[in-house]
This record gives sequence, C-alpha cells and structure tokens, in this order.
Amino acid sequence: QAARPSRRPADDRLQSRGPRDGFDRRSRTDGYGQGGYGQSRRPTGKFGQKPAQGQRRGKPAPQKDEAPKIKITSDLQITDGKYHGKLLANSLSPKAAVTARKLREILFKVVSRRVRAGRFLDLGAGAGTMGIEAISRGAMAATFVEKSVKMCSFVKKNLEAMGVRNGHGEVIELEILPFLKQMAARKRCWDLVFFGTRDGRADGNAFDYFKRGIPIAQGGLLMIEHSSDEDYPETIGSLKRWRQLRHDDSTITFYERK
Repeated sequence: QAARPSRRPADDRLQSRGPRDGFDRRSRTDGYGQGGYGQSRRPTGKFGQKPAQGQRRGKPAPQKDEAPKIKITSDLQITDGKYHGKLLANSLSPKAAVTARKLREILFKVVSRRVRAGRFLDLGAGAGTMGIEAISRGAMAATFVEKSVKMCSFVKKNLEAMGVRNGHGEVIELEILPFLKQMAARKRCWDLVFFGTRDGRADGNAFDYFKRGIPIAQGGLLMIEHSSDEDYPETIGSLKRWRQLRHDDSTITFYERK
C-alpha cells in the first residue's frame, strides 16, 4: 500500500518542535521568564523593573550606611526627635537642675501623640529643657515662663543653638503667679502644661488657678514634677489624675482637664 503523503499545515508556526530545535512543548506564554525561552524566572521590582543589585526574592534590599545614633549620657542632652543628642547650655548653679533624662524619655513616650502639633507650656522653665524636648518631638510651639533674667538668656541661647524659628519658641520673663493671672484674664490656654518648680511658696497659689483649669486647654494635660515622698490627690478642681510616673526620687503626676 502506497504511503500517504503528509499534509503540511497552512501555517508553519503551528508545527510542534522537538528538543533538537531548542524548544520543549510549552507555549510561549506558559510562564517562561522575560529573558527568553529556557531561562529561569527572576524576581522583578515595582512596575516590572529589574531588582536592585544584590536583591533576591525574600531578602530586603541592602540599606545605605547610616550614621550611628548619638548616645545620651548627660541630662542636658535632648533625648529624641530632630534635635536628638544636642547639648543644652545651663547655669552651674545647683538650683538650675533639670528633669532627669530617663524621666523625660518616659514622659514624652506617654504623651507622644498629644505633643505632635500641640502647644506646650513650660512653667519655671529653667534652661528650657522640657519645652525644647517638646519642640524636638513635633510640638507646634512652646512657651517658656521663667522669672530669672539669667535663665531666660540660657533659654534664648538654647533655642538659637537648636535653630528654632521665631514664633515656635516664646520666652516670657515673669514669675509664675503673675503669668497665670494674666492668662486667666486673656483666656489663653495650652495643650500640655509642665509645672516643674520646687518653690514651695508658689505651689499653693498656683494650684488655685489649676483648679479652675487655667491655663490648660479642654482635654489637655497638666504635668507636675514633685518629690516621690509627696502624694497628690485624685482630683484638683476640674482636673482628674490620669497617671503617675516614678523614677528614683522624682515623680510626675498627670492631670487631665475634662
């Protein structure tokens, strides 16, 4: 019986090719890599771009070398934020002691959300440590109230050294009680108020203003630094105790204005 002649398809591209032609039986669209037939698939970056050199699937891209973080060793250093590690100028007088750096770190972690874009008032500011910490961590503005001319000069010097722009740091040379009296008349208030003075003569009278919510904004916080031997009440007028932080012989008591 005569052999039948093979029928040639109308389109040569429909013919299957064998291994001798360098192809297997997979089609061109069955998942081969973009580099051509027979090559292993390689991971691609966003929008089909080639991955960065040294990058492999499942491994993060190599990071650029970063400057080592400045170690905090002094109570006069800013503990975090854009001024992290910078050293503040201060008087050598023992009366010019600042809040311990460890206590500041804990405090600002607790109120971190409130600080961002908030207004901070530092009563009895000293060298301005607390207010500058607040600005460093994102506070919109800080007001420093200090009766000493010498200490006000240190606050201004520190603000200038940090590069704080005008309007973000306000220095008021005045005693605390006259200042609170003025703010009661002007109805000016702040989101966070830090009261760190240890002048016992001023404490009792200052609390007469705090009981009325002066100068704390609605929903704002009053933070009082005091000796751990002292105990503060659950409520002070319109203020309710929110929490307490203790470190060594110092305590910070938080009151919230409802």
